[in-house]
Amino acid sequence: MKSIHKLFASVLLVCCFTLPSIAQTPNSAYVIQQGDWLSKVAQRAYDNPHLYYRIIEGTNKKVATDTDFTRISSANDIRIGQKIWIPELPAPNNLTGVPKTNCEIRLWYNFQIVAIGVINEKWKQDGVDLATRAHRAYDMRHEARVNARFMMQNKEEVAVLQARDTERYGNPDGPTFEFLLKKNTDEGLSLEEAYQSIIDSSSRSDTRYNADCQ
Repeated sequence: MKSIHKLFASVLLVCCFTLPSIAQTPNSAYVIQQGDWLSKVAQRAYDNPHLYYRIIEGTNKKVATDTDFTRISSANDIRIGQKIWIPELPAPNNLTGVPKTNCEIRLWYNFQIVAIGVINEKWKQDGVDLATRAHRAYDMRHEARVNARFMMQNKEEVAVLQARDTERYGNPDGPTFEFLLKKNTDEGLSLEEAYQSIIDSSSRSDTRYNADCQ
């Protein structure tokens, strides 16, 4: 009978320590497992992979009061065994609010483009070819740029950005896919390397502008 009690206690102890790492629900901690990425956790917790940035925000807030958590700088900045926090979602009226200040828009923009690298990994798993992934990554980055500028309140600032892009790329909304492809191949990259460069650059933000919002 004593051995049975010990066995039961051991099983209970294991369950107590493993359950938090298995649960992926709002207002709870979770330990990153093999094969996890933040959009995957967000899909399980919120039924929406695009809300992964809420997990980044929630975890980074926990860092200030709990040393078990580590600050996340980007969606790719996670490792197996890392403890993250899955927060409750704010009320719908807050969640769908449109960013208004330039820094709010920059944060929104960064969340859009940082997801490209994660989504590209999913495309690779699904067998999407390199050229198609490059076009998709470019389209996501381009759409984020256009939408961010649309949300900017100061249209004179938008006009300055568009004039700059027209001078640099011959297009007020930034470089076209064809422009980037030609630029990369002119620099000596193979076609495959040029496609990969477009994918990589699509999820990279400009630290000069980010620094203004620190």
